[in-house]
Amino acid sequence: MTKARPYLVNGDDAVGQALVPLPARRNTFQEEWLQELLYKHPSILPVDCLDEAFAPPISIGREIAGIDNLFISPKGLLTVVETKLWRNPEAHRVVVAQILDYAHTLAGWDYRKLDESVRSFMEKQFGQPKSIFDIVKRKAVSLDFGEVEFQERVHDCLQNGRFALLIVGDKVFPGATQLAETIQSAPHLQYSIGFVELQCYKLTKESDWPLIVFPSFVAKTKEITRAVVKVIYEHRKPDIEVVTPEEGKPTGYTTFSEFVASLPSTLVDVFKSYIERWMKAGYIVYWGKVGFSVRIPWKGRARTVFDAYPTTASILQTRWAKEFDLPSEPYNAYRAELMTSPAISSAFAAGKRYLNFENMSEDEVALLLASTDKLMRGICCEQ
Repeated sequence: MTKARPYLVNGDDAVGQALVPLPARRNTFQEEWLQELLYKHPSILPVDCLDEAFAPPISIGREIAGIDNLFISPKGLLTVVETKLWRNPEAHRVVVAQILDYAHTLAGWDYRKLDESVRSFMEKQFGQPKSIFDIVKRKAVSLDFGEVEFQERVHDCLQNGRFALLIVGDKVFPGATQLAETIQSAPHLQYSIGFVELQCYKLTKESDWPLIVFPSFVAKTKEITRAVVKVIYEHRKPDIEVVTPEEGKPTGYTTFSEFVASLPSTLVDVFKSYIERWMKAGYIVYWGKVGFSVRIPWKGRARTVFDAYPTTASILQTRWAKEFDLPSEPYNAYRAELMTSPAISSAFAAGKRYLNFENMSEDEVALLLASTDKLMRGICCEQ
């Protein structure tokens, strides 16, 4: 199939131009060049197509543990990128195994080893041995927790193998998505794999810059539960479903009963009531290491609307509602209701995501849960 060229419209005066594709065979389009492009411009990567918790990606190094590009989100979740140009016919048969090897390697690391590797890269590249937290603190728009909690989140990410694995190139071949054997070889890890094609265009043949980069999410694997993986094609036919069930509770993960037992005693009943309601309603209740999140489908993606831990719970700031393109009526009602609480309105004004239970009254916690419940029901009614 021949692809049409993108067309740039300069204004309403009928002036425009067809963009010039950057051929994959051109010497400029090398893997080294692509890796540097992604390092300098991590926002090119559509990691939110896998899970918005991995966004926005922040560059923390190249060739760490052999990984082409390594990124981290402000929430402490890692994205591993393997770049592969498809001139080599063997490439598509080895790239998946390659990136899973990297995931296995990282899953055997702790925070200290990762941080030392990042510091080493930064010193070699820029002459300054910056830590992961220093990099994130400088790049993140907002960071709602301190260094200790950040390290714990990264540690959990490493321990559980919860990685976004992106294979990025000029073309994705069907052979690269034959994942049955490889996925089954690592059922204890919680990774998701995405396949991204990049098309690059110039304004003119004579000038290399500016460059228009168009990422296309071709296929992804989505973890339904631990060790249950499906390949979902967005541009091609469904091809594979892999199920490796485990008996009992996943090691190291909390459960409904364990979570409510970890709450302040005064909050147990209200949390039990709403969690049971959300599970019965069919929302995606994801149990993590010590807490849980609630996700609802909206415009083809599972959006995290609420998450809670034994001592904290989240609010949905306006910037996230806009990014998710949530319907305005239920969100505005949610925010207006929460603004009646002094503690929650202060958190909104400060741009915070998490509130400590110790800074809230029981009535304010109940208000947060009730407003969140109304928001989710309101969004579902808009479907």
